[in-house]
Amino acid sequence: MILRALLSLCLALPGVAQEFSPNVPDAHTLHLWQFDEDGAPFADAGAYPHPMEGLLNGASAAHSSLPGLGKAMSFHANAGGEPGAPDLRGAILLARPHIDSGPRDNAPEDFRYFGPDGAFTYEAIVRFDILPHEAGVVACGLISMDGDGDDRSFNFRIEKEGFLSFIPLPHGGAGGLALATIPTSGPHAIDTTHWFHAAVSYDGNEGVPNNLKLYWTKLGPDLTEANRIGSGTLSTGFSGGTGDFAIGNEARAFDGNAEAEPFPGLIDEVRISGVARHPSDFFFVDPSSRISPELVVEHRSDEAHRPDSRLRLEEVLVDSSPEMFPAANGGALVLPPGLHRLDFDFGFGPDNPGGAIKLRCQLEGIDDRWQETERGMGLVCQALDKDGRVISQSRFPFIGTSDGWETTLEDSAMIRRVEPVYIPEDAVSLRLSLNSGSPDTTGFVTLDRLALTLPGEPDTSLWKNGSVELNETTARAAGVPVGWHRDGSDPAIARVVFRSGAGSLALVDGDQQRHGEWSSVQPISPGAGGVFVLSWQEAYNVSSGSLHRATYVNVPPGNYTFRVVGLAGENDPLGDGISLPIVIEPPFWRRSWFGPVLAAGLVALVAAGVVARLRLMAKRRVELLRSQNALERDRIRIARDLHDDLGTRVTVLNMTAALARRDIDIDPAKAHRHLDKMTDAAREMVVALDDLVWAVDPAHDTLDHLASHLTRLAEEMFRDSPVRCRLEIPSTLPARPLGAEFRHHLSLAVKESLHNVLQHAGACEVFLSMECDDDRITITIRDTGCGFDPKADRGGRGLGNTPARIREIGGSYAIDSSPSRGTCIVIICRLPKTPT
Repeated sequence: MILRALLSLCLALPGVAQEFSPNVPDAHTLHLWQFDEDGAPFADAGAYPHPMEGLLNGASAAHSSLPGLGKAMSFHANAGGEPGAPDLRGAILLARPHIDSGPRDNAPEDFRYFGPDGAFTYEAIVRFDILPHEAGVVACGLISMDGDGDDRSFNFRIEKEGFLSFIPLPHGGAGGLALATIPTSGPHAIDTTHWFHAAVSYDGNEGVPNNLKLYWTKLGPDLTEANRIGSGTLSTGFSGGTGDFAIGNEARAFDGNAEAEPFPGLIDEVRISGVARHPSDFFFVDPSSRISPELVVEHRSDEAHRPDSRLRLEEVLVDSSPEMFPAANGGALVLPPGLHRLDFDFGFGPDNPGGAIKLRCQLEGIDDRWQETERGMGLVCQALDKDGRVISQSRFPFIGTSDGWETTLEDSAMIRRVEPVYIPEDAVSLRLSLNSGSPDTTGFVTLDRLALTLPGEPDTSLWKNGSVELNETTARAAGVPVGWHRDGSDPAIARVVFRSGAGSLALVDGDQQRHGEWSSVQPISPGAGGVFVLSWQEAYNVSSGSLHRATYVNVPPGNYTFRVVGLAGENDPLGDGISLPIVIEPPFWRRSWFGPVLAAGLVALVAAGVVARLRLMAKRRVELLRSQNALERDRIRIARDLHDDLGTRVTVLNMTAALARRDIDIDPAKAHRHLDKMTDAAREMVVALDDLVWAVDPAHDTLDHLASHLTRLAEEMFRDSPVRCRLEIPSTLPARPLGAEFRHHLSLAVKESLHNVLQHAGACEVFLSMECDDDRITITIRDTGCGFDPKADRGGRGLGNTPARIREIGGSYAIDSSPSRGTCIVIICRLPKTPT
């Protein structure tokens, strides 16, 4: 509070903030209270003055107002009761000195609150201590004539949900409503630091849509007019009766209901005028820029200032989302394939409500005849066929005020309503939707005890979930009853309200640009067509905007035209009307090109299948040939090895046996040497045969088996020799598959290289190492022997045959040697690819 007082003091200093001039009474000012007194009574500067006398329940005067406007009133207090409940005794400023549960606190009978033609403007400036939803009150009262008994006329207040509302009450003679959402963003967003101007005006034209205007303006420099946030409609004007007139609250004071709507902050400059003031005709606009009520009359009679009154299509919603549509007749709205919901909003615009002109619409291709449109909220009953298409529809509107309406959904009486509906025999399901109509429709509606019955059988309902069952899911405003779901551009408009411990479906719509909906679909028995009775209990207070809405659900692909005409008489069209072609594209299988493309595709598919089969057969033949070729190469290799190696050994064995047979009698010692040589040759032949078997055995077609074989080969070769062999082979190698040919050539190349070391290097050390990575193997054979000159050597070292073997398997063979410095051989081979 100290910080707020310092802020007010700073705003009052010259040069710190704009200096405002207070309201100056004119001929149309019925009442003007500026609250510059330190206490009650507060003088009325209007043409029909009546001072405000009752400063009660903690209301206090002499608080800082806007610079230049003197003092203000605070209503952020109470004298007991439960916050948020009807028994709260909140701060209030009353026309009479005391509150009375009877007529003694009524304003006098000559108290004027509308002009000669019924028009009025109610306005005040306000500043919040806390925002409405934090205040813990029923509502935040601004100006009211709402008391006890039969003297309830109107409430101009701020709802705790964030709406600015003007609500005619049952005994004032007027019917209708104005409700609009207070901005929470932008230049006029509600807060607790600035002053705001709130106003409602009525132009006196009974029953004309949008004859009520709501304004909400953040006060500051350079304003040229009030910020309009919404519109409403009074179906009839006030009758002139008076009641408990109050500022900053309602004046209800009977058992169980007290002053439960205190404003949580400051109020100043309360004015009641007998005309609908122009948005510029308020104190915060420079006087030279204001349009007075007299100028408004002149403008209305001036043809140049008459607004465009042509019928126009304002918006098209496709599946609840706004859709761009051609502005001029002739262009078509093209939509993708599928079933679509189409909502059309049309009318004469907010400043040209069209009066009593009737409008009829038709969606050619769906409607067999013209349908007369209705404004307001509505309950729509639609019969659907097996494809989900609407085959019959009935709409029951809610517009104006229901019998028994009081102030809110919670305290108004529920009235039973019964309507006949026709359901065709081919209907398989029924869809009920409670919708808030066109976006500029505002108000309240609640339904309960929905039932669908046969005539004469009121106790058996075919509609399930007609009442909200209270449970952990539904016991809150955002709950969703079983079988129902929310829809619309603002689904939060659809709520659950609670009355006497029971819940019911409701719409609370204060937004002038959005709509909400409850909907439910339930199956019905096949063939159960005919006339049924749809009944429910209802309470509503709905202000229709200037727009009409036509809704079509589950519209299938096709070509349509939406048309609207106005009727000057019973059947005489007025003007050109509206015409919008609509094309919902068919699915691709129903388009003209699909048949030829499908046939061509099938031919191409068959051809591709034939080609693929032929390629597969050719591939199999190639694989067979490759396999046969590989087998043939293995056979040739085996035959060559048998001939070159084993054949030679057998020949040597035979020759040695012949020599032994010749010398056994002549020279027995020499014969024994021949027999020893035969034994060695036989042993070598067994080893060679073992090597040949190892090379062709598929069980050894892996890298680790190759390493084991080379290790064993080196150990056996150098076991009884003066050459010392050292092995550098990894202990674990991946089990990479290797072909028989690859293993055979590589093992023979290594064997021949080791054999050359044994035969020619002399006493030395030889190192055999193997390295392997993902795609290649490197084998190094290095000795410390006598060495040789590779260029000069042409002896039988196997140097020509070994490189040839390695090249045959796609590898490389390198040798480096010189006399007395040993020899180093490096064999690098790319590993065969692992088959996938």
